[in-house]
Amino acid sequence: MHAAAARTSFTVSPDGAGRVETIAGARHAWRFRPHFHAGDEIVLVLAGRARLRLPTTCREVVAGDTVVVPAGVIHRFEPVDGSGWAFSSRFVPPTTKNAPADGPHDALGAQARALLSGRPSLHTDVEAIAQACAVSAGHLARAFRRETGTSLHNFHVLLALHKAKASLRNRAPVIEAALDAGFYDQAHLNREFVKTFGMTPAVFRAGWAAA
Repeated sequence: MHAAAARTSFTVSPDGAGRVETIAGARHAWRFRPHFHAGDEIVLVLAGRARLRLPTTCREVVAGDTVVVPAGVIHRFEPVDGSGWAFSSRFVPPTTKNAPADGPHDALGAQARALLSGRPSLHTDVEAIAQACAVSAGHLARAFRRETGTSLHNFHVLLALHKAKASLRNRAPVIEAALDAGFYDQAHLNREFVKTFGMTPAVFRAGWAAA
């Protein structure tokens, strides 16, 4: 994972009253975990081919293609073959008009999301959340995956990652951002951050500090 992280660059540039994050990835067999972003992601495929998986669809993108993944939509990119692919992704800051739909839209999913947000650690405890929602653990897990395209635990980790990102944008030390977001330690945050975004928390923090 750390080798993969070294193949990316991260910058933050001014855009009107806000800031735009950009990640560029050199050609590599990129395979990201299912995740979402607070703002729209504009991806330009620079080389090779990749597969974009969304909750209900799947499509192949090739060099020269530009694809927009709306804010809050759980998605993942993965390689089509062993030759890898290169990309540049710009992230549009969320606005009132473009608020992130960063979770399930049905009542059960919204309740589960609220319970996940309130947990002090990354011990998801699906049984306890299901009891609080007055449904079985199996029913909750199936309904949540059907709505979001991912599991309760993965979504829980994503919420924690976004909380850590907010701290890092404000230049909090990486260890502080990790513990405040519910990660066990800095190494835990590092692993999950690289798996999701293709870079380390330190690189993300440095990009914002430079901006």
